[in-house]
Amino acid sequence: MTTISIPIDSEIVGEMFLRVGPKANISDWIENVVRDYLERTAADEWSDAFYAYRSSQASEIDFASEFGDPKGGYHWAPLFLPNGTLIRMEYKKKISQAAVKNNKIEFDGASYSPSELASVIAAGTNRNAWRDLLIKLPGKTDWCMAEQLRRRLLK
Repeated sequence: MTTISIPIDSEIVGEMFLRVGPKANISDWIENVVRDYLERTAADEWSDAFYAYRSSQASEIDFASEFGDPKGGYHWAPLFLPNGTLIRMEYKKKISQAAVKNNKIEFDGASYSPSELASVIAAGTNRNAWRDLLIKLPGKTDWCMAEQLRRRLLK
């Protein structure tokens, strides 16, 4: 196995030693944390596309034409949801998930506004998308209520 060195802030390493003791193998611990993260996020919306893109060595133009410019996205004032953002909602114990692709919110082969998406998922009932939709931005691991994201921006 080939290894590489990655600089990590010494305060982080010191804290790790304090927690597990001076004889701990910090390299193994970090490697396990990273492997765990990769396993937990393997099913994310962009994973299949990412691996297909990397394995086929497709050009950035091909990737952008299929999935959208990474700098593009959907504007839901005051929020900007970049392409690759996942949107989730639970209704009657069923979790449904949409994604922002090519500057649109796509769900089951159609494009929706956030309000329309919440209504479609909830079988045509009126919903408040700010309170019903969870957002996971690209590169993030946590889901956040849309209303919370909006409040942060309006502060």
